[in-house]
Amino acid sequence: MPLQRPSTTWRDWYNPLKGLTMSRIVAMEDAADRGQFADLQWFWHHMERTDVTVQAAISRRLSFVASGDWEIRTNENADATLAAEQADLLRYAYNRIANFKDATLFLASALFRGYAHLEKIGTGYANLVSRLEPIPQWFWIREGMNGRWLFNQESRSNESRGEVVGTEDFCILESSAFNRAIARHFFAKQLAFADWDQALELGANQSIFFIGPPGASEDKEKEYRNVAEQMASNGRGFLPNGADVKMFDPGARSKLPFYDRIRYCDEQIVMAATGGLLSMLTESGSGTLAGGAHAAGLLALARNDAQLLSEVYQRDLDAMWLTEFFPHQPHVAYFNFDVPQQDDAVALLGAIGNLSWAGYTVEQKQLEEKTGLKLLPLPQKP
Repeated sequence: MPLQRPSTTWRDWYNPLKGLTMSRIVAMEDAADRGQFADLQWFWHHMERTDVTVQAAISRRLSFVASGDWEIRTNENADATLAAEQADLLRYAYNRIANFKDATLFLASALFRGYAHLEKIGTGYANLVSRLEPIPQWFWIREGMNGRWLFNQESRSNESRGEVVGTEDFCILESSAFNRAIARHFFAKQLAFADWDQALELGANQSIFFIGPPGASEDKEKEYRNVAEQMASNGRGFLPNGADVKMFDPGARSKLPFYDRIRYCDEQIVMAATGGLLSMLTESGSGTLAGGAHAAGLLALARNDAQLLSEVYQRDLDAMWLTEFFPHQPHVAYFNFDVPQQDDAVALLGAIGNLSWAGYTVEQKQLEEKTGLKLLPLPQKP
């Protein structure tokens, strides 16, 4: 039976970024180490939606989910008939999952949040699945750092008890959470922004000091102070005889290292999200050699992440379906989520031209798929 998730909770009225302090972040991390994730995951959820750099880094790291494709493969040297039948079953089962791409994107969020759960919603026939329903991370508790998962229906803070669920009803991906490192730099950025805004507010105008006339009484000093405050606010007024004005230019405040601090935090966020590829992002000539190296690095990360997703589906879906429909038979077909290699069209066409000298050619359909070009035959010469 599907979990009973409330459509709204008290968390919908609570923004964890208000009054955030470093001690509060550390306290939430300590609670998460005990298996109480609700507060920390809710904070990460808001952090991902607030900071532009965090948003861009996550989007870049997970962009392969939208561009990638899946296929059903079979083991080498397997019985051909059994492999074909199992492959047909898996292909049919995965095609019946209505929200498969959205569910896969949520599953990949475990790279940043540490874990992700997809609940299997059955079709009513055997153990086939119609949907993989994402369960937000703040609804989960764990019995200790590596204990069993419990469902926290109300997403209560510091809760150590919850509903016991069967892991066979879920697809679960666990990973090291990139957000743990990102959150520190996110908080440092917010402090730098606040201090920078204050420095700009104070440094926008010159500081003015009024020197009253000598021998003024205490009552006169209060009167002069009121006059000075009015003059400082509108820049004009009357001073008594003997008074003086000193101006101080706070231009040096504009040179405070707020920008450098924020830039450093952004660099650390990008490095945490992209496996240390920041140096390739900032090198000159990013469109040529450095850009190619950066693209190759991201492609390697994407393939590694795609392999993690494939292993989850192989463990939590493939094994379930093949055991049900092929009892006592070896599992020789499996799901694979892959990232396509971006071929260089010019180099590919050159290689095909060289093949023609050896008496070979390539099918038009396959060539169009590899190059992305629509091939048309040349008109016949008279």
